Amino acid sequence: MVIHQAKTLEEAVKLRHEIENSAYLAGGTEVLRLNSSVDSSAELIDISALLDASISIDGDKLIIGAGATLQSIKECELVPEFIKDAAAFCSSFEKRNMATIGGNVALKRDDSYMLAALLAAEAEVVIECHAGEKVKPLSVYISKNCKGVVKAIRIAAGRKGWAKKIAITSSSHATLIAAESEGMYAISASGSPVAFGRDREIYKNIEFVSDLRGSAEYKKYLASVIFEGRR
Repeated sequence: MVIHQAKTLEEAVKLRHEIENSAYLAGGTEVLRLNSSVDSSAELIDISALLDASISIDGDKLIIGAGATLQSIKECELVPEFIKDAAAFCSSFEKRNMATIGGNVALKRDDSYMLAALLAAEAEVVIECHAGEKVKPLSVYISKNCKGVVKAIRIAAGRKGWAKKIAITSSSHATLIAAESEGMYAISASGSPVAFGRDREIYKNIEFVSDLRGSAEYKKYLASVIFEGRR
């Protein structure tokens, strides 16, 4: 395994573009595990020491540094309850204490702990890229093959909502995660692209697939129970 120690975020972005098969290393809970979604032969660019881990309020925005761990998010009084609930979907304290929100978002996994809740919260992503720092809606970021470094997540301070995870066991990867915040809905299901929008029945547009975490019919049923049950 090759690990590059980037001295700056600018250097990290440059390496990421220069090395075709590469990935960023932050908390490492995904890229360093067996059977990772990241290619085991990928060269890693260590940015763990370069990421801001602070959580603060700036005007009407809550700013969560990309290096903030899921545990620190779960414990922070500034963070809305439903975002804290999403961080707690990771049932292992050890893993929560290592996994970063930046990594969880950047991997764009269909069982991401945070993605549905952050999409429902209409979060923005602060990114360091070739052209410098940019701010994009999370909904736009996840649709692009961005090689920049996620620096922070921004959401409206005091945002209200709910988030729910369904899995075979508390420690299993999610079969389905659903969230709502102030009329914005989001749902991620294993094997399917994440869906979001202002239609409560958004789950009806998802092409659910059968896998080890449940049948397509079962997932659709779960989604209907969650969304219809909260009318």
